[in-house]
Amino acid sequence: MLTNDKNEFRFLQRILDTGASKGFSITEIRYLQVTNIASILGVAFNAIWMLISIYLTDSPIIYGSNALLGLMFLIVLIFNNKGWRILATIWLTITSYISVLLFLYLLGYSSGVSVVCFLIIILPYMTFPRKARKLAHGFSILACLTLIVTVLFQSNINAHYDEVDPYLSQVINISITGFICLALIWSMSVLLDRSEELLMAEQKKSDDLLHNILPVNIAQDLKEIGKTIPQRHENVTILFTDFKGFTELVASISEITLVNELNDIFGQFDDIVEEAGVEKIETIGDAYVAASGLGAGTAEHASNCIAAAKQMLSYLEERNRKHEIKWRMRVGIHSGPIVAGVVGKKKFRYDLFGDTINTASRMESSGEPGKINISGSTYQLVKNEIDSEYRGKIYAKGKGEMEMYFVK
Repeated sequence: MLTNDKNEFRFLQRILDTGASKGFSITEIRYLQVTNIASILGVAFNAIWMLISIYLTDSPIIYGSNALLGLMFLIVLIFNNKGWRILATIWLTITSYISVLLFLYLLGYSSGVSVVCFLIIILPYMTFPRKARKLAHGFSILACLTLIVTVLFQSNINAHYDEVDPYLSQVINISITGFICLALIWSMSVLLDRSEELLMAEQKKSDDLLHNILPVNIAQDLKEIGKTIPQRHENVTILFTDFKGFTELVASISEITLVNELNDIFGQFDDIVEEAGVEKIETIGDAYVAASGLGAGTAEHASNCIAAAKQMLSYLEERNRKHEIKWRMRVGIHSGPIVAGVVGKKKFRYDLFGDTINTASRMESSGEPGKINISGSTYQLVKNEIDSEYRGKIYAKGKGEMEMYFVK
């Protein structure tokens, strides 16, 4: 039973999606689905009238007209399936309009068929694609004028076939029209909810992707005002890593293997820094750059970077025992002021500027594989928390002699 229900649901969904294309926007699909629903309801309306007229009358023109109109409504699905969106919607509206005029002629104003004009007034705005909105205006105005004319001249619109009781015709026409209005509005409401959910899901994907590239506050500024203002941060710690012997390693393995290895390692580093309260900034070749202290209230920025560095080295040590390729990494850490911001107009990249970044890089290049080399300024921030080994004053390119410490 459950399988049958699923199959029926899929069949109905395929009918609703008749003519849908991958290139359609969410809004275009919604208009298409409402058009298909209206087509099916039009077929149902005329099928009901055909059965009633066969039972109550002996007039072939009445049930024959309903059969013909039902087929005309069915053609809407065929047009949509061919990709003729505007033609399908025009055909739907004209068929609805013809059905009103034909029933006014056959059964007269007293049949209540003029109430269908209310449906035709709103139908174009629910079915016509946005690019054909002028046509929607025209058909709605035509239906509105038709309703006004029929009301003004109702005494002159008499039935040419009076085999159906006018009261019964009114009950049927008004009831079915009311049901169709309810069905269309309910369908539109459901489709709008689905569209909103899909848009929210796509928005979340976009936001998540943006937040993977940029910090939350920077991403928010770009979305709201289209630019960011560079911010100076006085107390930030930079973590800089690099692999020893990387150039020789590149020459010994394939490019695909290299990328897969770095992706695996840096992916784990991403998890480590996030857990430690450190923010990844970028990767440059085999170098990994992260920072702590960019957000408000990050007083332990130096400790956070050292904790992340320890986990990175521990992970690599464990990984090297299980993998053929052995990675030997140096880590450099320095604390100080930096300016953070996004430069350029395209392919945004959040970057850090200032001497602190350069000094962190020198700490890394002056270090040793498997060890964390920190500067004197970072040492002053963590000396009461973390054991360190003083290395003395060591020459760093472009910086001169600097005090350095190995974290134990």
